[in-house]
Amino acid sequence: NAYTWPKAPETSDYEGFEGPSLASFGFIKKVLFTFTTNYNNSSCYSLSEMRFDIDSTACYGQVDICGVCDGPGYNTYYQDTDGDWLGNPDVWQQACSQPLGYVTNNDDPCDTGLVGWSEIGLLLDDNGCTGCHGSPGASGLDLTSYDGITSGGNKCGPQILTGTTLVDIITIANYDGCNAPIGFPPMNDRVGGALDATEIALIQQWVDDGALLDCKCPNGAPDSDNDGVCDNADYCPGLDNNLIGTPCDDGDICTTGDIYTPDCECKGQLIPDSDFDGVCDIMDAAPTNPCTADGTIGLPEPVEWFANSSNDCDADGISVTDGDLNDYDACIDDTGASLLPSCYCAGSEIYQGGDVLTSHGMSNDFYAEGLPDGIMTGGIWWLDYLDLQYPYMEIGTEICFTVGFSDPIGGVQFELNDLGKYKFNNPDSTLHEYEPQTICFPTFTSGPQKIRIERYITGGVKVDGGTYALCPCTESDRYETFTSCECPTDRIEDYGSYISSFGISNPERAAGVPNGELTGYIGSGDSLILSYPAMPENYEICLSAYYTNVNGIISVDMGSENILLHNRSGNIDQTMPQQVCFKTNTTDAQTIVLKDVGSGTFRMDGTLCTFCEACPSDADADGVCDDEDICPSGDDNLDVDADGTPDACDPCNGNLVWTPCDDNNICTINDVYDQNCQCQGTLLYHATIDGLAGMSVLYAKDSITLAGNFDILSDGFYQAEKSVSILPDFETKELSILEIQIGNCENGN
Repeated sequence: NAYTWPKAPETSDYEGFEGPSLASFGFIKKVLFTFTTNYNNSSCYSLSEMRFDIDSTACYGQVDICGVCDGPGYNTYYQDTDGDWLGNPDVWQQACSQPLGYVTNNDDPCDTGLVGWSEIGLLLDDNGCTGCHGSPGASGLDLTSYDGITSGGNKCGPQILTGTTLVDIITIANYDGCNAPIGFPPMNDRVGGALDATEIALIQQWVDDGALLDCKCPNGAPDSDNDGVCDNADYCPGLDNNLIGTPCDDGDICTTGDIYTPDCECKGQLIPDSDFDGVCDIMDAAPTNPCTADGTIGLPEPVEWFANSSNDCDADGISVTDGDLNDYDACIDDTGASLLPSCYCAGSEIYQGGDVLTSHGMSNDFYAEGLPDGIMTGGIWWLDYLDLQYPYMEIGTEICFTVGFSDPIGGVQFELNDLGKYKFNNPDSTLHEYEPQTICFPTFTSGPQKIRIERYITGGVKVDGGTYALCPCTESDRYETFTSCECPTDRIEDYGSYISSFGISNPERAAGVPNGELTGYIGSGDSLILSYPAMPENYEICLSAYYTNVNGIISVDMGSENILLHNRSGNIDQTMPQQVCFKTNTTDAQTIVLKDVGSGTFRMDGTLCTFCEACPSDADADGVCDDEDICPSGDDNLDVDADGTPDACDPCNGNLVWTPCDDNNICTINDVYDQNCQCQGTLLYHATIDGLAGMSVLYAKDSITLAGNFDILSDGFYQAEKSVSILPDFETKELSILEIQIGNCENGN
């Protein structure tokens, strides 16, 4: 904000004015004053005084955890057990105020009250005692090292560190407590920095405590590894310090150059794991294949092996990161068992093609329907297109088309569901007279499929049907709602009755079931009328027809609906009838009118209609009568895992198989439900690792760290996800961290 202040009157009694309140702006770091005018004074600008009222109780910075404005936060305090106002550098705590028994320095390496050579040696050096008694020293006495002072020199020898001998030598003239008197004046008078009374008392205390090399190692202190350094001062209490840097065996076959390291462990350099699967190359039967370490793709794998997040070992397009429930089985994806025909009904797949939805600018589009039969559509040129429709398909379902190209460098494109296009050049430029070639691609969405076919680049293309695999009578089957699927066993067959005709010889032979007796030829302008009794909706009527031309078309008028039945097979052999079927659209009695609207003529040999037999009872309304119903409580047609037991009655359906579970066995990993919905895991075994002193074997699921202060007693245990048993010959107290190494993993342990 900007504030403009007036010119002062320049009188002797002027006391200024009250400026704006800045409290609403919070903490302000800077106030800028800018002179905008000097009221025509050529050289003078003046501001005599500016006062700010500050809230002395407010903090304009950061309040630390101790409640101090811009404070340092916690202070560190060190334990002073022996009350010498010197703190132990190894025992400390952070607090806002000084705790009882703690000080602010960490100058006491031995807070037990004992004194070691490090303190005494420094004291002697600081006071000039090592000027005479260096190495070598006068009278053979060396005060620069522990070995030197414990030798005691030529006069006193080791006796120098007994009783008050050392202090007497320092303070008494002509001291004669050793082999010969020591000259005048006393030692303390011969040096520039004489030891004071406190320092002399400290030297005597050191001698009385046993003249320790290290204050942490009083006489009799345990040395469990017998390396001459007591456990309390030994940075490797379980290892002879002289072994550091020497060869060893860390028990890991995946390391090389093992030595004892300064951190007291036997360690080696890791052997590479080229495929990053957790198994080093020397132990990996397939060191460059992350999908296996034993050389055989599939579980089980060695216990050290783990699935890399980018693995797609079954090449199903779903990686471990994407959630593949079984990366070794292409028929199991991130949701469970795949519904792709090759998985859902492997060995029982059938093949179908699509139906023409619409087309533009081409002829004979109906030859693109169904399976390839050697007869192609008319050419699809620039701006032409052909739309085919297919029923439900799983994502990744492969569709193959038989296509012919007019040009060696021509191409074809397929647009799926108005979402995206596949574009293909002529795969074989030597084939350019519409010779058939097969082009395949996968669906990229699940659901019904609409495919638009257009020419690409140049020239024209023709199509002779398409192929996709499906499981019979599923959502992907164009005949799913036909009688043959809806009631494969409980169905009734009937036939049509002759009503009348025009221009046809022997028209009555079109009635009844096919028996090899044909009507006369039915051509342009002729007609044949047949009737059928009332039956359930959507039952099938199949004509046994003989076409005389590859472009023959039978027109069927059924109420307000007109159906065109093309000669899709192109068969004109008069000894081989074609079964052309369609569904009815009402439960009323049916009357159909047959006419010829294509090229050539056709003949008839009866008709056959089938419909589902009415059930005395169908409690679950699945179209299967109760007396033949496999699963009376649910739809018999829903069988996700294709095991023959409908899902409603299947305690182990495809939604459960291969999903994660817990078999409650700590000795297994990667637990999943198998095909029988049994929760199974891969066994996990570990070799015995001997660890802490006194311990032989510990059993655990994994390496476990127990943190905090607690007791572990003989025959005791500590709960940490799993029970961790401590063998009777292992006992310790007040551990801050205990790491328990992995032992044998066996059932029950």
